[in-house]
Amino acid sequence: MNEVAETDKKGVIELHNHCTSVYGEGDARSALITMIQSLNHAKHGVDVVSGTRVKTHFARPNWHNVYERIALNHQNQRVGVFYCGGAPEPLKTLRKLAQEFSRETNYDTKFEFHKENF
Repeated sequence: MNEVAETDKKGVIELHNHCTSVYGEGDARSALITMIQSLNHAKHGVDVVSGTRVKTHFARPNWHNVYERIALNHQNQRVGVFYCGGAPEPLKTLRKLAQEFSRETNYDTKFEFHKENF
């Protein structure tokens, strides 16, 4: 992922790692880890877990909020969503939200969902 981040000279690629097995969103331990991570990333531009520019989040993402933020920040644009994982539930959720946010919002953002296999 660091190679992808380094080749992104125009700032069009947004990468995030989600460590979902740590604690739930809103848990005090997760909040503390997130605060330390954010401070380090802001100061040094490097993730404390991966050692790369790609930020690690310590909780399960609220995918609806993620899509909404991206749609708001990329109105009237096409956005690629790439899922690389074996779990079927996130796959279904991400694909469904890509379809819903492409049709049913005022942002005119078009999400293109891609399942990657490694």
